[in-house]
Amino acid sequence: MDYPLKTVSQLRPLLLGFRKKSGLTQEKLAQRLGISQQSYAAFEAHPAAASVERLFRVLRLLSVDMRLLSTEADLAPAPRAAAAKKSTTPAKTPKAKPKAAAPTQRPSAPANTRGTKKTTAAKTATKTTKAPQAAKAVKTARKQPAPRKTQAALSPRKRENW
Repeated sequence: MDYPLKTVSQLRPLLLGFRKKSGLTQEKLAQRLGISQQSYAAFEAHPAAASVERLFRVLRLLSVDMRLLSTEADLAPAPRAAAAKKSTTPAKTPKAKPKAAAPTQRPSAPANTRGTKKTTAAKTATKTTKAPQAAKAVKTARKQPAPRKTQAALSPRKRENW
């Protein structure tokens, strides 16, 4: 029976159907290919990412022949209707609207909500007394460095050769 294949997304269901029609599991087909079941499952899930050579190897094992047909409708180039209707006048561009002037006044500072205002002498006194404590807090609150990645996490996965 012939199955039309127009897009790459149709490969997955076709491969699945041919494999099941042959009575093979992913594991059995992977053994015949000489690869792991996980590698074949990845191939079957995303056959568009595989090479044409791998696709042909799988199709050969499933006893599937591939035929490429050219139809007469595909051979004749379609006339470009859009090119024939090209306009010679340039496209209109919208005029830019002038921006509104931004207000020049700055908003006033927020009012003190506590009701009491510290004097400058009191502010400097609290700054000097808190400064040594803050320095100690910075020294003790350092974050530990992130753990280093292991060699296995750094090396990329190798593709199985088939």
